[in-house]
Amino acid sequence: MLLFVCAVFAAGTVVSQLTGNPVSALQGTVALGTPLRAAIPMESAGWRMVQEDELREFELEITKVDDYVSRLYEGPRGESVLLYIAYHGNKERGMQTYYHNASICYPAAGWQLDGEALSELTLHDVAKQVPICRYSFSRNNERVSVLTFFQVNDELLDQSPRNKTLWTLFDRMTPQLDDSPGTFVQVQIVVPVTDDGPLAADVQTRFLQAFGTAIFQALP
Repeated sequence: MLLFVCAVFAAGTVVSQLTGNPVSALQGTVALGTPLRAAIPMESAGWRMVQEDELREFELEITKVDDYVSRLYEGPRGESVLLYIAYHGNKERGMQTYYHNASICYPAAGWQLDGEALSELTLHDVAKQVPICRYSFSRNNERVSVLTFFQVNDELLDQSPRNKTLWTLFDRMTPQLDDSPGTFVQVQIVVPVTDDGPLAADVQTRFLQAFGTAIFQALP
């Protein structure tokens, strides 16, 4: 099975190179009109930012992000939510680093993957049906829920393309008809899971409802 998958991906790469992906598309960058830190509000619907984190130099080199936000918010009921958005203004550079996602990074840091669930959330203000994945992780006595979704150009995915072999194969085999570099975005909404607190899924849903419009308006 592994040899079959490797062969399929090799074939897909050849087709992609023959049908598109000019050099300008691999080297160009789609710049954001407004930096994410300015576009994503510090307060919304009772949520307020309590901490802003910066990626270290080596983390920026590894992730190759062109822009990002990493913030801790406190909710109207005392909830804690970590919002992380990674923006790549070049789809191919983003695709090359798509292993930097919850299903890889958390286990690498010693967390155990306890489960994952796919679903959709409706954001009425931006008329979007957002596919999402909720991962459950545990480490020692800690538990967290990580909601993720990705936007590749204008297509929304609940998980990283790394976890979607057929999608990636189809994408590689689809001719590129222009020299646009495209875009790649990862969004994570992380909530601690406690026995005496509100349900993590409810917290994530309310947070995304509060900030979803700003997030999508910030993206190309």
